[in-house]
Amino acid sequence: MISLPTGRMQPIGYVLMSFGVRDNRPVAAYDEWVRQIPKVYREVVLGQKGGPIPALASDPLRLAALRHNRSLLPLAMTARMPMFKLKTADGARGAHLDAVRQCYADFEALARRIADIVGEDVGA
Repeated sequence: MISLPTGRMQPIGYVLMSFGVRDNRPVAAYDEWVRQIPKVYREVVLGQKGGPIPALASDPLRLAALRHNRSLLPLAMTARMPMFKLKTADGARGAHLDAVRQCYADFEALARRIADIVGEDVGA
């Protein structure tokens, strides 16, 4: 039997991921589904019925919108490391290196957002 710590789990928000992006917004095929997330999250996860629902871009419960990074995933799996840590020796070259830098920035921003919400100081 696994011993779990006592305490109360409390959701702090949601992360959008695995959607196509064009001009920093979801492509039309995903947009219809993505726009429903703020309402559904509040109703299903938080149990809140009614009330104003913010637009996705200004929703304080949206922690991040992470890109799919399709081209980095196979490299990361082969190298057995996170996508944001890939190097040239792992096969990340040219545009892949730009994607690695963007992936790192995206995950760092998410980590800092979570730390801020839970009251942890992660420094500069």
